[in-house]
Amino acid sequence: MKVSVSRYSLTSLLLIVSMAVLSWVLERVLPLSVEFFRFPLNMVLLALWCWAIFELHRTAGRFVVARYLLSRQATITSVLLLAAGCMAMGLQAKPATDSYLFILLNLFVITQLSLVTLRGWRDGSGIRWVFIFCHLGLLLALIAGFWGAPDTRIMRTELMSEPTKTALCQSGEVVQLDYKLSLVDFKADYYENGAPSAYEAEVDIDGRRVVLRVNHPHRVAFGEHIYLTSFEQKAEGTCCIVQIVRQPWRVVMFVGIVLLLAGAVLIFIRGPKR
Repeated sequence: MKVSVSRYSLTSLLLIVSMAVLSWVLERVLPLSVEFFRFPLNMVLLALWCWAIFELHRTAGRFVVARYLLSRQATITSVLLLAAGCMAMGLQAKPATDSYLFILLNLFVITQLSLVTLRGWRDGSGIRWVFIFCHLGLLLALIAGFWGAPDTRIMRTELMSEPTKTALCQSGEVVQLDYKLSLVDFKADYYENGAPSAYEAEVDIDGRRVVLRVNHPHRVAFGEHIYLTSFEQKAEGTCCIVQIVRQPWRVVMFVGIVLLLAGAVLIFIRGPKR
């Protein structure tokens, strides 16, 4: 048993080093563009990944890879990588999804979590609902963040009295919106030194007027929000810059969070396992 634990621990260390080296090489040989994996390619890759997961689960006893992914050392490694990935996302300036290391780490985490979920969703006493809610909820949230990242779009557009239906992505791509936007009114308060202290914009969205404030976005759809980011004075009048965030996989993330909360509630109701 000690030999097995030591072997799996060494495997985890070699795996982390290999992923770091591979990502370093790939970033210099083949620059990554996450938008390349946008729908439908991400769905094709997701389907292939699901097939590979079920095959690993079905033949878990015959392959060393599957046995390692179901080991305690792999679980510990997965938790540590997940924590490190969350810290990196909060500290670095550029999006973590533009890194090969982020892709490799997340692929390992969701693969390991998927196999553990498939193995443990039931036991001799029946279905383990708390286990399912907690593990499946976390899995769905991670899948939405990983496989849905290429479909997430952050766009900006300038609003004035003339309606517009176009926005500019971070990549420079011009996107046609499903609605028209125009600036109806703008109000701002200023400090004594002339710097703005607060401001808001009344915006027309396809004939419906809404008020945008900083850090108070308007929800156009469940996965699409409009943020007021800044403004400037032009010869034609006030121009407001708004940011449009489109997240098609937000509903998957929401379902995952709901399942996690349901699992937490069940744990609280049932109390500690005796």
